[in-house]
Formats: sequence, C-alpha cells, structure tokens
Amino acid sequence: MFDEIRASELRNVRILYKGDIYDLARLLLKIDDAKDKGTNTKSRHTIKGLASKFAMLSGMGFDEVEEALLKYNLPFGATVEHDKDVSE
Repeated sequence: MFDEIRASELRNVRILYKGDIYDLARLLLKIDDAKDKGTNTKSRHTIKGLASKFAMLSGMGFDEVEEALLKYNLPFGATVEHDKDVSE
C-alpha cells in the first residue's frame, strides 16, 4: 500500500507564499476528479509530482522547489488525497 497524505497537511507549507502547495494540490485534485468522472480511474499526484508542477508553473527550478519541500519532511512518494479519503 502506498502512503497517502491529506491535502490539508500542506496548508502551512511555503515555497513562495504560505499555502501555495496546498492551493495547487486542491486545484489538481479537482482537475483529476473531473477528468476521472465516469471512469474507473483515480488519478492522483504525489508530493514529487506537485513539486514538478509547481516548478513548471512558477518558473523555478525543480531542485529549488524540492529543497524547499524537504524542509517540511514531506514523503515525496505519498499520494495527495482529499482529506475525507484518507483513513486514520
């Protein structure tokens, strides 16, 4: 089983501003849900995937984003989920 992380756990993470990764995670969750509607697919991004998307959108280098996220001890392989979908 893969690790999962609640989107809300990203609220205090800061790369450019507090909550920027949380905002991106919420947007990507909504996009994934919309794309997957009517299918048996469940698309989700990992923390590393969020870092990659953030770097692309912000124009920052991936290494710079990764370094900022590592300070928060986030599990890079963990899948970001809606809070309600992560069991205790």
